[in-house]
Amino acid sequence: MNRRLPPLNALRAFEAAARHESFSMAAEELNVTHSAISHQVKALEGWLGVSLFRRLTRAVRLTDAGRAYLPVVEGAFNQIHAGTNTLTAALLDAPLHVTTTQAFAVRWLAPRLRHLWNAHPDLDLRLHEHSWLENVDFTSEEVDVAVRIGAERRPDVDAVPLLAGTVTPMCSPTLFQEEPPINRPEDLLRYKLLHAHDYRPWQEWAQRAGLPDADVAHGAVFDDTNLIYAAALSGQGVGLIHTALVGEEIAAKQLIQLFSAEPQRDMGYYIHFRTIDTDELRISKFRDWLLAEIG
Repeated sequence: MNRRLPPLNALRAFEAAARHESFSMAAEELNVTHSAISHQVKALEGWLGVSLFRRLTRAVRLTDAGRAYLPVVEGAFNQIHAGTNTLTAALLDAPLHVTTTQAFAVRWLAPRLRHLWNAHPDLDLRLHEHSWLENVDFTSEEVDVAVRIGAERRPDVDAVPLLAGTVTPMCSPTLFQEEPPINRPEDLLRYKLLHAHDYRPWQEWAQRAGLPDADVAHGAVFDDTNLIYAAALSGQGVGLIHTALVGEEIAAKQLIQLFSAEPQRDMGYYIHFRTIDTDELRISKFRDWLLAEIG
């Protein structure tokens, strides 16, 4: 259906000016200048081909046409306002589905949920586990927001950086009570290495560290990344651990970062959501809370 409609800004200017019968008060309400209201109303009159106001020396008055047109425009705006309130209320009542990695959910998000609920007690949060290695499909999955390592590079998805970091070898200082310290990458080969899911992360780390032939494909393999953190903290071995999630443990000297490592862009945590949902209130509340909590 091809609807022939006047410009929205001109209608807003007319409706405010007609309610107040004053261009100045309309300008104050809409936070624009008097001349902007006058220009918009004049443009609307030109579009309609009829005068809506009589211009007096220090005032304006509605014409008969203007008086007849006001309830039409006012009623349309009231309907839009009511419909928008109904829609946004329904969206606010809907649960927010957030998918994230086990490690981020357990080590960072869960301990701070009280802060989220204090700030937004009306937010109905649903948390789902998602591997950081898998792409997030917003179209087929029940997902509103994804927090994961690395930024999705897609035109329809926004990726906002949350936590910088890298994955690097860490262990408890108790590991060195009866064993020599680790000063070089090859020293790691004397210790038990803790693996998450498979051997590849340690194999890739050894390659980057200049040990392409190192045999790291042995030892315990855990399906749950959180078990790596627990085992490393209790002195069971050396794990590849994300620096963004253990700042408190490092500060308390419960964990030692064995080698210096610059933050890697592809290893930072990002919050992802559909670009079209950028201003969706549930999503913006959660996103802004995350950024404030991290900041």
